[in-house]
Amino acid sequence: MPADAAKPGNLRAALAEGCAAVAAWAEVLDRINVFPVPDGDTGRNLVLSLAPLRDVAASDALASERLLFSARGNSGNIACAFLRALLDGAAGADLAERCVVGAARARRAVADPQPGTMLTVLDALAEAARSGLGAGNVSALLGRLVQVVRETTGQLASLREAQVVDSGALGMLVFLERALRAYHGLPEASESLAAGFRSLVRFDRCVVGASPEHGFCIDAVLRAREGAPPPDQRLCGLGSEVVALRDGALWKIHLHADDSRAARQALGELGEVLAWSWDDLQAQTASSPRVVGENEVHIVTDGAASLSRRQADALGVSLLDSLVNLGECSLPETRLDPDDVYRAMRRGVRASTAQTSIHERHMHYERLAAQWQSVLYLCVGSVYTGNHAVASAWRSAQAAGERFFVLDSGLASGKLAVVVRAVALAARNGADVAHLTALAKAALQRAEEYIFVERLEYLARGGRLSKTGAWFGDALGLAPVVSPFPDGARRVALLRKPGDRLAYARKQVERAFAAGSRRGHILVEHSDNRDWVECAVLPHLREIAPLAEVELGPLSLTTGVHTGPGTWAVAMLPEAG
Repeated sequence: MPADAAKPGNLRAALAEGCAAVAAWAEVLDRINVFPVPDGDTGRNLVLSLAPLRDVAASDALASERLLFSARGNSGNIACAFLRALLDGAAGADLAERCVVGAARARRAVADPQPGTMLTVLDALAEAARSGLGAGNVSALLGRLVQVVRETTGQLASLREAQVVDSGALGMLVFLERALRAYHGLPEASESLAAGFRSLVRFDRCVVGASPEHGFCIDAVLRAREGAPPPDQRLCGLGSEVVALRDGALWKIHLHADDSRAARQALGELGEVLAWSWDDLQAQTASSPRVVGENEVHIVTDGAASLSRRQADALGVSLLDSLVNLGECSLPETRLDPDDVYRAMRRGVRASTAQTSIHERHMHYERLAAQWQSVLYLCVGSVYTGNHAVASAWRSAQAAGERFFVLDSGLASGKLAVVVRAVALAARNGADVAHLTALAKAALQRAEEYIFVERLEYLARGGRLSKTGAWFGDALGLAPVVSPFPDGARRVALLRKPGDRLAYARKQVERAFAAGSRRGHILVEHSDNRDWVECAVLPHLREIAPLAEVELGPLSLTTGVHTGPGTWAVAMLPEAG
């Protein structure tokens, strides 16, 4: 077992291991998500919902409270109903007793339970747990749960039509498989879950339905009024897919409704709304990728590249996240809403980045190697993280490593993104690993990026600049232009007026694209200033590089956390020759 894995008997550490395993599988769970609606968000919702489990130092009571507020979507709310029982000492003296109580609480929370879902897995767990959950019977239990998940394909019409297992059920299996093995100090299974489920998870194809759903997926926390009837008695009249968790006077409520404003007003009549979030189901289902072909080589890169999940899906690229720490919350970077992060930073909330555990990274590599015929991992530069060393060591130690190729890009942010895009397009056309590696190395030499920072104070908060230097720089209007290189981020210019930034960007693009006579790709990156960048920067660059493909996209959140709100950047990859 890896050095940073959970020690036997430590429940909180084991739950954190389960959370990490779900993060490693989130991309797969999103891709096969067809029930209750094909909105491709089961993996995302589970990652967001289970995030409080990462903080093993928090008390059980605090972790349970955070789970109540973090729960998202059907799968996340059901999972949190179960997991909160594991943190509740009153639910039982040992883990087996708590699992039985947790499964019952999860089922009670769902207004209209369906067979072949996460609830079916929890019911099977509870049945086995009544006989105890000792180390000697965990392997047999997990074998039974694997079969339960396999059988979900035939239990719901949408799953039968798509010929996939239920994504929530698979997500809970992934969680339990890792958490139970970690809790009992058991070795990894001889066959990975990814290999065992390859025929039923359709790794190579997105099965999201063609017809976008309508309505809104709503999550809210409500404080019920004293003496009023329990809110759950009226929730079914507000929408469908209702899940309700109770904690004293607090209620965590999930539902699907046609009108989000009407739903909020109705909930407000039942009590005080303490937290509120929603997703537009039509937008989610419409934006999900329809088909991703299985190339000979699958391209992987780090979340530190300036690629959103949506952009990566369109390219058929997998993203491996670092963590963004924001206040008390720690989440994978591409699972966060960047606008929420930037708003918090402007309010003075401290933000930082961190690496996931080595074991969590290993779980990602294992899943990818089992999922794809060959993998080419374009790592963020070694000077920025230790990902290249970790991936290379894993590759050398595993039999599957011969199909898992690792390249140190030396870069990050948009500079890495434009190279990954070029390599992914070539992979789509059937290029082999040798050709793609050569293409990547050549592109890494041509790629350029210029990052324009609004204020130096954020660099100072992250320890990358003295506070005194930042104060004087901001007071004098000085702003560095930064670019990532293999030896670290370099200051390539120092500008005195905000207006100089656009002029500098124009000059660099004009030079790189030979005054408009050269083709290639330009990525214009925004932080919390998308509208300004789209209106004030994009047209200028399209004008001076008319043969280039100019694209707008988000700045890597890893970069944004260090450079702060207001940052924008231009990355480019001129055509060779």
